[in-house]
Amino acid sequence: MSIPDTDAPTGAHTQFKEKLRSGLLKRVEVVVKQRAGPSWDERMEKAMKGFQAKQHAAETEQKKTLVESIERGRSRPTSAPVRSSAEAPNQIAMLRRRQKEMRQKEQDYLAEVDNLKEKMRKREPLFRVSEVNACFAKMQERIAQRKREMTQDEHERWEHLRAVEESAANRPLLIETTARRAPKKLEKSASAPGTAGKEEGGTSRPSSAIYGGREEYEKDVRIRTAISQPDFLRSDWAQTVSAIKHKVNNRKKLHEELYYDHRDGHALTRTRLMHSFPS
Repeated sequence: MSIPDTDAPTGAHTQFKEKLRSGLLKRVEVVVKQRAGPSWDERMEKAMKGFQAKQHAAETEQKKTLVESIERGRSRPTSAPVRSSAEAPNQIAMLRRRQKEMRQKEQDYLAEVDNLKEKMRKREPLFRVSEVNACFAKMQERIAQRKREMTQDEHERWEHLRAVEESAANRPLLIETTARRAPKKLEKSASAPGTAGKEEGGTSRPSSAIYGGREEYEKDVRIRTAISQPDFLRSDWAQTVSAIKHKVNNRKKLHEELYYDHRDGHALTRTRLMHSFPS
């Protein structure tokens, strides 16, 4: 087997690969330039050329305007011709005419000022005192009307609450019966709502403080009657309530309780500090 000569020219396949590689590189370069656009230097150069062209056009226009102005100024006469005294204007007449115009304008101005002052003096006011007072009176009337409405509403609400309480007081108790029968009509007494707190002549007695200052309802009478029945007194709940009341009524007073004396836990530390400060 012979060793190939490295100095020998490359084969056709190698040349084909080189051409293909160079072609691909050129195509990639073209595609990259098309997609990425011009570079920063190219854009700066293009913008600089456009700016220079615009400045050159503006400079040319300014030079042209300057030349025309110079020519137009040089075309005008630089000296006035000699004028005789007969052709000179009458300065005294001009001064008198100007003084007359000034006096006329001053009179017109004063007349206009007087007219404005007269219009301001006779102008119609935006708000009259009578209208303002009427508005205040109307506002006070609305306030009073609103107060009356709120008072009436409060009265109706209290009446509604009273009716709800009386309706609840007239309903049967579950503790009275399991058949849910209508409650028996109790004889009117001093504790009944109809005659509670009322004496002969229609006078009312002071309400009891046990019900928060209100009159005793029929419901209260029925509850007191129901809890005084032997069946209720023999029930577990009645005995529990009685035990709780007995415990509350016979408990020790707060001033009779013995509390644990915690002493001063920092007394030793405080004593040491007090002795160490002078030393």
